[in-house]
Amino acid sequence: MSNTQTKYHINDADQLVEANKYLLDVREPFEYEMGHIAEADNVSVNEIEERLEELPKDRKIHVYCQRGKRGASAVEILKRNGFDAVNLEEGYSAYTGKYDIADEAGETADAATENVEIDPNRVKVEASGLQCPGPLLKVNEVMGELEPGQQMEITVTDFGFCTDVEAWARKTGHSILKNEKSEDKVIVVLQKNAPQAKAEGEGHQMVETKDGATMVVFSGDMDKALASFIIATGAKSMGKDVTMFFTFWGLNVIKDPNAPKKNKAGLDKAFSMMMPKSASKLPISNMNMFGLGSKMIQYVMKKKKVDALTEMIEKADKLGVKMVACTMSMDIMAIDEDELLPNVNFGGVGTYLGDAENGNLNLFI
Repeated sequence: MSNTQTKYHINDADQLVEANKYLLDVREPFEYEMGHIAEADNVSVNEIEERLEELPKDRKIHVYCQRGKRGASAVEILKRNGFDAVNLEEGYSAYTGKYDIADEAGETADAATENVEIDPNRVKVEASGLQCPGPLLKVNEVMGELEPGQQMEITVTDFGFCTDVEAWARKTGHSILKNEKSEDKVIVVLQKNAPQAKAEGEGHQMVETKDGATMVVFSGDMDKALASFIIATGAKSMGKDVTMFFTFWGLNVIKDPNAPKKNKAGLDKAFSMMMPKSASKLPISNMNMFGLGSKMIQYVMKKKKVDALTEMIEKADKLGVKMVACTMSMDIMAIDEDELLPNVNFGGVGTYLGDAENGNLNLFI
Protein backbone atom coordinates (compact mmCIF):
# COMPACT_ATOMS: atom_id res chain seq x y z
CA MET A 1 0.00 0.00 0.00
CA SER A 2 1.36 3.42 -0.91
CA ASN A 3 1.85 5.99 1.88
CA THR A 4 2.04 8.85 -0.59
CA GLN A 5 -0.18 11.73 0.54
CA THR A 6 -1.93 14.13 -1.79
CA LYS A 7 -0.17 17.47 -1.88
CA TYR A 8 -2.20 20.65 -1.89
CA HIS A 9 -1.16 23.99 -3.36
CA ILE A 10 -2.57 27.44 -2.72
CA ASN A 11 -3.82 27.38 -6.32
CA ASP A 12 -6.37 24.78 -5.17
CA ALA A 13 -7.94 27.34 -2.81
CA ASP A 14 -10.72 28.55 -5.10
CA GLN A 15 -11.86 25.01 -5.86
CA LEU A 16 -11.81 24.22 -2.14
CA VAL A 17 -13.98 27.27 -1.42
CA GLU A 18 -16.45 26.28 -4.15
CA ALA A 19 -16.62 22.76 -2.70
CA ASN A 20 -17.36 24.21 0.77
CA LYS A 21 -14.16 22.81 2.26
CA TYR A 22 -12.78 24.19 5.54
CA LEU A 23 -9.93 26.72 5.15
CA LEU A 24 -7.85 28.00 8.06
CA ASP A 25 -5.63 31.09 7.83
CA VAL A 26 -2.87 30.77 10.45
CA ARG A 27 -1.32 34.21 9.93
CA GLU A 28 -1.53 36.97 12.54
CA PRO A 29 -4.91 38.80 12.76
CA PHE A 30 -3.53 42.01 11.25
CA GLU A 31 -2.33 40.06 8.18
CA TYR A 32 -5.71 38.33 7.86
CA GLU A 33 -7.58 41.63 8.11
CA MET A 34 -5.55 43.16 5.28
CA GLY A 35 -6.84 40.46 2.95
CA HIS A 36 -7.65 36.74 3.03
CA ILE A 37 -9.27 33.96 1.05
CA ALA A 38 -13.06 34.08 1.16
CA GLU A 39 -14.68 31.94 3.88
CA ALA A 40 -11.37 31.19 5.63
CA ASP A 41 -11.32 31.27 9.43
CA ASN A 42 -8.35 32.78 11.27
CA VAL A 43 -6.38 31.32 14.18
CA SER A 44 -2.75 32.36 14.47
CA VAL A 45 -0.23 29.51 14.53
CA ASN A 46 1.02 31.03 17.79
CA GLU A 47 -2.40 30.51 19.40
CA ILE A 48 -3.53 27.32 17.72
CA GLU A 49 -2.75 24.94 20.60
CA GLU A 50 -4.80 27.10 22.98
CA ARG A 51 -7.75 27.33 20.56
CA LEU A 52 -8.08 23.74 19.32
CA GLU A 53 -11.64 23.53 20.61
CA GLU A 54 -12.67 26.14 18.03
CA LEU A 55 -11.65 23.90 15.13
CA PRO A 56 -13.74 21.10 13.55
CA LYS A 57 -12.48 17.58 14.15
CA ASP A 58 -14.96 16.11 11.69
CA ARG A 59 -13.61 18.02 8.66
CA LYS A 60 -10.29 18.14 6.81
CA ILE A 61 -8.58 21.44 7.65
CA HIS A 62 -6.86 23.13 4.70
CA VAL A 63 -4.23 25.42 6.25
CA TYR A 64 -2.45 28.35 4.65
CA CYS A 65 -0.16 31.19 5.79
CA GLN A 66 1.78 33.87 3.92
CA ARG A 67 4.45 31.68 2.31
CA GLY A 68 3.95 28.15 3.60
CA LYS A 69 6.29 27.71 6.56
CA ARG A 70 3.86 28.70 9.30
CA GLY A 71 1.21 26.57 7.60
CA ALA A 72 3.48 23.53 7.78
CA SER A 73 4.07 24.15 11.50
CA ALA A 74 0.33 24.51 12.11
CA VAL A 75 -0.37 21.22 10.31
CA GLU A 76 2.15 19.42 12.56
CA ILE A 77 0.40 20.79 15.65
CA LEU A 78 -3.05 19.84 14.35
CA LYS A 79 -2.02 16.30 13.39
CA ARG A 80 -0.39 15.83 16.78
CA ASN A 81 -3.75 16.65 18.32
CA GLY A 82 -5.78 14.27 16.18
CA PHE A 83 -6.92 16.60 13.36
CA ASP A 84 -6.92 15.80 9.66
CA ALA A 85 -4.97 18.74 8.24
CA VAL A 86 -3.03 19.64 5.09
CA ASN A 87 -0.94 22.66 4.13
CA LEU A 88 -1.67 24.74 1.01
CA GLU A 89 1.90 25.17 -0.21
CA GLU A 90 3.42 28.59 -1.03
CA GLY A 91 0.65 30.48 0.77
CA TYR A 92 -1.26 33.69 0.34
CA SER A 93 1.57 35.61 -1.34
CA ALA A 94 1.49 33.16 -4.26
CA TYR A 95 -2.33 33.29 -4.28
CA THR A 96 -2.39 37.04 -4.83
CA GLY A 97 0.75 37.07 -6.95
CA LYS A 98 1.65 40.52 -5.63
CA TYR A 99 5.05 39.82 -4.12
CA ASP A 100 7.84 37.31 -4.37
CA ILE A 101 8.71 34.59 -1.88
CA ALA A 102 11.56 35.45 0.49
CA ASP A 103 14.76 33.47 0.21
CA GLU A 104 16.51 31.89 3.19
CA ALA A 105 18.41 35.08 3.96
CA GLY A 106 15.15 36.99 4.29
CA GLU A 107 15.75 39.22 1.26
CA THR A 108 12.56 40.34 -0.54
CA ALA A 109 11.90 42.25 -3.72
CA ASP A 110 8.68 43.81 -4.98
CA ALA A 111 8.08 42.69 -8.56
CA ALA A 112 7.63 46.29 -9.65
CA THR A 113 10.96 47.42 -8.19
CA GLU A 114 13.27 44.39 -8.38
CA ASN A 115 15.50 46.22 -10.88
CA VAL A 116 15.58 49.49 -8.91
CA GLU A 117 19.02 50.38 -7.61
CA ILE A 118 19.55 51.31 -3.99
CA ASP A 119 20.28 55.02 -3.70
CA PRO A 120 23.70 55.70 -2.11
CA ASN A 121 22.23 58.94 -0.72
CA ARG A 122 19.30 57.24 0.99
CA VAL A 123 18.20 58.42 4.43
CA LYS A 124 19.76 56.16 7.08
CA VAL A 125 18.09 55.53 10.43
CA GLU A 126 19.67 53.66 13.35
CA ALA A 127 16.97 52.03 15.49
CA SER A 128 18.98 49.29 17.20
CA GLY A 129 17.63 48.45 20.62
CA LEU A 130 14.11 49.68 19.90
CA GLN A 131 11.44 47.07 20.56
CA CYS A 132 8.07 46.59 18.86
CA PRO A 133 6.30 48.78 17.81
CA GLY A 134 9.16 51.34 17.99
CA PRO A 135 10.92 50.45 14.70
CA LEU A 136 7.64 50.44 12.76
CA LEU A 137 6.65 53.82 14.17
CA LYS A 138 10.07 55.18 13.20
CA VAL A 139 9.63 53.92 9.61
CA ASN A 140 6.18 55.48 9.45
CA GLU A 141 7.54 58.80 10.73
CA VAL A 142 10.53 59.00 8.36
CA MET A 143 8.62 57.82 5.28
CA GLY A 144 6.03 60.51 5.94
CA GLU A 145 8.73 63.14 5.43
CA LEU A 146 10.10 61.68 2.17
CA GLU A 147 9.05 62.48 -1.39
CA PRO A 148 7.95 59.71 -3.79
CA GLY A 149 11.01 57.96 -5.18
CA GLN A 150 13.20 58.67 -2.14
CA GLN A 151 14.62 55.80 -0.13
CA MET A 152 15.41 55.10 3.51
CA GLU A 153 17.45 52.44 5.28
CA ILE A 154 16.70 51.37 8.84
CA THR A 155 18.80 49.11 11.05
CA VAL A 156 17.09 47.32 13.95
CA THR A 157 17.78 44.47 16.38
CA ASP A 158 14.17 43.25 16.64
CA PHE A 159 13.99 40.24 14.26
CA GLY A 160 10.18 40.34 14.23
CA PHE A 161 10.57 43.57 12.26
CA CYS A 162 11.34 41.53 9.12
CA THR A 163 7.71 40.45 8.77
CA ASP A 164 6.23 43.58 10.36
CA VAL A 165 7.79 45.90 7.78
CA GLU A 166 6.65 43.70 4.88
CA ALA A 167 3.05 43.87 6.09
CA TRP A 168 3.39 47.65 6.60
CA ALA A 169 4.79 48.15 3.09
CA ARG A 170 2.01 46.12 1.48
CA LYS A 171 -0.62 48.06 3.38
CA THR A 172 0.82 51.51 2.63
CA GLY A 173 1.84 50.82 -0.97
CA HIS A 174 5.58 51.40 -0.54
CA SER A 175 8.37 49.08 -1.74
CA ILE A 176 10.97 47.04 0.11
CA LEU A 177 14.23 46.90 -1.83
CA LYS A 178 16.18 45.02 0.79
CA ASN A 179 15.22 43.05 3.92
CA GLU A 180 18.19 41.17 5.33
CA LYS A 181 19.25 39.60 8.60
CA SER A 182 22.94 40.10 9.29
CA GLU A 183 24.31 38.54 12.48
CA ASP A 184 22.37 40.28 15.26
CA LYS A 185 20.70 42.98 13.13
CA VAL A 186 18.04 43.49 10.48
CA ILE A 187 18.71 45.96 7.66
CA VAL A 188 15.77 47.15 5.57
CA VAL A 189 15.77 49.57 2.62
CA LEU A 190 12.42 51.02 1.55
CA GLN A 191 11.36 53.29 -1.29
CA LYS A 192 8.42 55.66 -0.99
CA ASN A 193 5.85 55.30 -3.78
CA ALA A 194 3.18 57.74 -4.88
CA PRO A 195 -0.38 56.77 -3.86
CA GLN A 196 -1.99 54.41 -6.35
CA ALA A 197 -5.36 52.79 -6.77
CA LYS A 198 -5.29 49.27 -5.41
CA ALA A 199 -5.28 46.61 -8.07
CA GLU A 200 -8.00 43.99 -7.78
CA GLY A 201 -7.05 40.34 -7.98
CA GLU A 202 -8.30 38.51 -11.06
CA GLY A 203 -10.04 35.16 -10.74
CA HIS A 204 -9.53 34.83 -6.98
CA GLN A 205 -12.12 34.87 -4.22
CA MET A 206 -10.58 37.47 -1.93
CA VAL A 207 -12.38 39.54 0.68
CA GLU A 208 -12.27 43.33 0.49
CA THR A 209 -11.93 44.64 4.01
CA LYS A 210 -12.75 47.91 5.74
CA ASP A 211 -9.96 50.01 7.09
CA GLY A 212 -10.65 50.78 10.73
CA ALA A 213 -9.67 49.21 14.04
CA THR A 214 -11.56 49.42 17.31
CA MET A 215 -10.89 47.95 20.72
CA VAL A 216 -12.66 47.91 24.05
CA VAL A 217 -10.10 48.34 26.85
CA PHE A 218 -11.87 46.85 29.86
CA SER A 219 -8.83 45.73 31.84
CA GLY A 220 -6.89 47.95 34.22
CA ASP A 221 -3.78 45.73 34.15
CA MET A 222 -0.57 47.33 32.92
CA ASP A 223 0.49 44.42 30.70
CA LYS A 224 -2.89 44.27 28.97
CA ALA A 225 -2.91 48.03 28.51
CA LEU A 226 0.57 47.80 26.96
CA ALA A 227 -0.68 45.18 24.51
CA SER A 228 -3.64 47.36 23.54
CA PHE A 229 -1.44 50.39 22.80
CA ILE A 230 1.12 48.31 20.88
CA ILE A 231 -1.69 47.08 18.62
CA ALA A 232 -3.28 50.53 18.38
CA THR A 233 -0.10 52.35 17.37
CA GLY A 234 0.85 49.57 14.97
CA ALA A 235 -2.57 49.67 13.31
CA LYS A 236 -2.47 53.46 13.09
CA SER A 237 0.98 53.40 11.47
CA MET A 238 -0.50 51.09 8.82
CA GLY A 239 -3.09 53.70 7.95
CA LYS A 240 -6.05 52.43 9.94
CA ASP A 241 -8.46 54.72 11.80
CA VAL A 242 -8.16 53.50 15.39
CA THR A 243 -10.64 53.97 18.24
CA MET A 244 -9.93 52.79 21.79
CA PHE A 245 -13.00 52.64 24.02
CA PHE A 246 -12.05 52.66 27.73
CA THR A 247 -14.63 51.28 30.12
CA PHE A 248 -14.79 50.27 33.80
CA TRP A 249 -11.28 49.34 35.07
CA GLY A 250 -9.80 50.43 31.76
CA LEU A 251 -10.55 54.05 32.70
CA ASN A 252 -7.59 53.91 35.09
CA VAL A 253 -5.28 53.63 32.06
CA ILE A 254 -6.18 57.12 30.85
CA LYS A 255 -6.17 58.94 34.19
CA ASP A 256 -4.26 62.21 34.32
CA PRO A 257 -1.47 62.04 36.95
CA ASN A 258 -1.64 65.86 37.19
CA ALA A 259 -5.39 66.01 37.77
CA PRO A 260 -6.56 68.17 40.68
CA LYS A 261 -7.46 66.40 43.89
CA LYS A 262 -11.16 65.83 44.48
CA ASN A 263 -13.07 65.98 47.74
CA LYS A 264 -15.37 62.99 47.34
CA ALA A 265 -17.61 61.35 49.90
CA GLY A 266 -19.08 57.93 50.62
CA LEU A 267 -18.64 55.20 48.03
CA ASP A 268 -17.17 57.67 45.52
CA LYS A 269 -14.33 58.35 47.95
CA ALA A 270 -13.84 54.61 48.56
CA PHE A 271 -13.58 53.91 44.83
CA SER A 272 -11.06 56.71 44.34
CA MET A 273 -8.88 55.49 47.21
CA MET A 274 -8.78 51.90 45.95
CA MET A 275 -8.07 52.59 42.29
CA PRO A 276 -4.69 53.44 40.67
CA LYS A 277 -4.03 57.15 40.18
CA SER A 278 -2.54 56.88 36.66
CA ALA A 279 -1.10 54.50 34.05
CA SER A 280 2.27 54.32 35.81
CA LYS A 281 0.58 52.96 38.96
CA LEU A 282 -1.31 50.10 37.32
CA PRO A 283 -0.81 46.53 38.59
CA ILE A 284 0.09 43.63 36.29
CA SER A 285 -2.24 40.69 35.71
CA ASN A 286 0.14 38.01 37.03
CA MET A 287 2.83 38.08 39.74
CA ASN A 288 1.93 41.60 40.84
CA MET A 289 3.21 40.86 44.35
CA PHE A 290 1.63 43.93 45.97
CA GLY A 291 3.09 46.24 43.33
CA LEU A 292 6.62 44.82 43.24
CA GLY A 293 5.91 42.94 40.01
CA SER A 294 4.77 46.15 38.33
CA LYS A 295 7.99 47.92 39.31
CA MET A 296 10.03 44.96 38.08
CA ILE A 297 8.40 44.88 34.66
CA GLN A 298 8.82 48.65 34.29
CA TYR A 299 12.51 48.28 35.13
CA VAL A 300 12.95 45.47 32.58
CA MET A 301 11.09 47.49 29.92
CA LYS A 302 13.40 50.45 30.48
CA LYS A 303 16.47 48.23 30.31
CA LYS A 304 15.24 46.61 27.08
CA LYS A 305 14.39 50.03 25.59
CA VAL A 306 10.65 49.32 25.46
CA ASP A 307 8.53 52.45 25.79
CA ALA A 308 6.75 52.86 29.11
CA LEU A 309 2.94 52.79 29.01
CA THR A 310 2.79 56.55 29.57
CA GLU A 311 5.06 57.11 26.56
CA MET A 312 2.95 54.76 24.42
CA ILE A 313 -0.16 56.73 25.32
CA GLU A 314 1.57 59.97 24.24
CA LYS A 315 2.69 58.40 20.95
CA ALA A 316 -0.80 57.07 20.28
CA ASP A 317 -2.21 60.56 20.80
CA LYS A 318 0.34 62.13 18.45
CA LEU A 319 -0.44 59.52 15.79
CA GLY A 320 -4.13 60.38 16.01
CA VAL A 321 -5.48 57.34 17.85
CA LYS A 322 -8.96 58.23 19.10
CA MET A 323 -9.37 57.50 22.82
CA VAL A 324 -12.93 57.47 24.15
CA ALA A 325 -13.96 57.21 27.81
CA CYS A 326 -17.28 55.47 28.52
CA THR A 327 -19.39 58.05 30.35
CA MET A 328 -21.62 55.42 31.96
CA SER A 329 -18.58 53.65 33.43
CA MET A 330 -17.18 57.00 34.59
CA ASP A 331 -20.34 57.59 36.58
CA ILE A 332 -20.22 54.13 38.19
CA MET A 333 -16.51 54.36 38.97
CA ALA A 334 -16.83 57.93 40.33
CA ILE A 335 -14.40 59.41 37.81
CA ASP A 336 -14.88 63.01 36.66
CA GLU A 337 -13.91 64.39 33.24
CA ASP A 338 -11.05 66.50 34.58
CA GLU A 339 -9.47 63.40 36.19
CA LEU A 340 -8.71 61.96 32.74
CA LEU A 341 -6.06 62.97 30.23
CA PRO A 342 -6.94 66.14 28.30
CA ASN A 343 -6.85 64.39 24.91
CA VAL A 344 -9.61 61.90 25.82
CA ASN A 345 -13.03 62.04 24.17
CA PHE A 346 -16.27 61.11 25.93
CA GLY A 347 -19.05 58.93 24.65
CA GLY A 348 -21.23 55.87 25.09
CA VAL A 349 -21.60 52.50 23.43
CA GLY A 350 -23.14 54.16 20.37
CA THR A 351 -19.88 56.00 19.75
CA TYR A 352 -17.94 52.75 19.89
CA LEU A 353 -20.38 50.80 17.71
CA GLY A 354 -20.45 53.59 15.14
CA ASP A 355 -16.68 53.39 14.74
CA ALA A 356 -16.72 49.57 14.92
CA GLU A 357 -18.96 49.45 11.82
CA ASN A 358 -16.09 50.91 9.80
CA GLY A 359 -13.54 48.52 11.27
CA ASN A 360 -12.14 45.18 10.22
CA LEU A 361 -10.26 44.65 13.48
CA ASN A 362 -12.36 44.66 16.68
CA LEU A 363 -10.77 43.58 19.96
CA PHE A 364 -11.85 43.27 23.60
CA ILE A 365 -8.95 43.61 26.04
